[in-house]
Amino acid sequence: MKVNSKQFKYMAKITNSLYEDLKIEFLYHSNHLEGSTFSKEELDNLLNEKKVLGIHPLDDVIETKNSLEVFDKVISDSDKKLDKFILFDWHKLLKKGTVDDEIHNIGFWKKYENKLRNVDLKLALPGEVENLMFNLIADWNEKQNITIKDIAIFHYEFELIHPFQDGNGRLGRFIILKQCIESNIDLIAIDNEYSEEYKKALYTAQKTNDIKDLVKVFEKCQSRLNDKFKGYDSLLEQIKQNIN
Repeated sequence: MKVNSKQFKYMAKITNSLYEDLKIEFLYHSNHLEGSTFSKEELDNLLNEKKVLGIHPLDDVIETKNSLEVFDKVISDSDKKLDKFILFDWHKLLKKGTVDDEIHNIGFWKKYENKLRNVDLKLALPGEVENLMFNLIADWNEKQNITIKDIAIFHYEFELIHPFQDGNGRLGRFIILKQCIESNIDLIAIDNEYSEEYKKALYTAQKTNDIKDLVKVFEKCQSRLNDKFKGYDSLLEQIKQNIN
């Protein structure tokens, strides 16, 4: 499913339709990868009824609510060149009201060394982040004819830098969404069906620079999302015609 920035922004004005379903689909799977306890139905209720159903940790409630806002911000920024200030805005929005916000540790690169549990990866030190992210973003913005391989390379490099104190996984997948939109590539939403494959493929890419498995997972997720949203093909075509 290819959706460009203009089409996404147009869809956002149509209530109870494709935009909201895509938002819930993307966020449910991305948040679940980070341990969120919200079901799809509970996420839908939070979005449309502004009510929290079920029992959830407080930070999960806050970050889930925030992620709904970040999704809209990503779409709003989808026609802008990626830079660190866009990422700072997304991070600040994602983490507002959390413990990290209380200690003034949101909206900028990490101040303290961070580690991934049970994974033997060496993440960038705080003092290295500014230069590494500058080069990563500059290289991205210079690319022409972006492919899914380019997105895979950016993703594993971003996650290996791990530039923020927390929220890097969600932000990394938000970046993937923006990159698909701006590059006219089928949308990628990492589906629970492939979550373990995704984690293993990401680790392999970070350890060896081999993106083959990560690209395969991305392609599987594209195909699965296309299958789930086949019923919206005619609506999406109508939206494209209205914009043109």
